[in-house]
Amino acid sequence: MPAQRRATGADLRDVQAFLHEWARVVDATTEINRVDALNEMLARFTVSPSITNHDGSGWHLHYRDPHAGFAATLAGATSAAAAQYLTERGMHRIHRCAAEDCAHAFVDFSRPGTQRYCTYHCANRDAVR
Repeated sequence: MPAQRRATGADLRDVQAFLHEWARVVDATTEINRVDALNEMLARFTVSPSITNHDGSGWHLHYRDPHAGFAATLAGATSAAAAQYLTERGMHRIHRCAAEDCAHAFVDFSRPGTQRYCTYHCANRDAVR
């Protein structure tokens, strides 16, 4: 995750706070709750989009302040990318793993949108049980 400044201890605290808020998106019980949580995160962590080629990889959109540090860059990029993906593919495509002993969150990138486990390891372990 490129940032204009080196990550600091404050960035670690800010990322942990962001992940705590991100759990609201993951654990939302309805699409409306998920959209509300995403909209709050977009309002808080993103800015108006701008077009850039700052790293020579080609023109692309940024939804963050170009001077943002690591935590702000991560929060803005994650919020914008999740909102884009979930509005295109469906709000139901973010889950907690179905394995009883796993609480990992994941985004369902499967073609039919029916993924239930975060990894094949969890799916296999659960099937053996």
